[in-house]
Amino acid sequence: MAPVIEVTSEALRMRRSEILERLETNEEMFWAAVACRSLSAEEWEAKEELSEIAFLLGEDSGH
Repeated sequence: MAPVIEVTSEALRMRRSEILERLETNEEMFWAAVACRSLSAEEWEAKEELSEIAFLLGEDSGH
């Protein structure tokens, strides 16, 4: 059985900010780019992680 890892909402939000900062963008601009062009490998990984964060926070990312 896989171990259970507890992460706070604050830590998830901080991680989201770190991801977007690393990509030098904000969330709105990032998701607009996802919708209209091919992603680099780094952007694809960011998309997956941002979607997971939104899910864990109970947000409807709409993506």
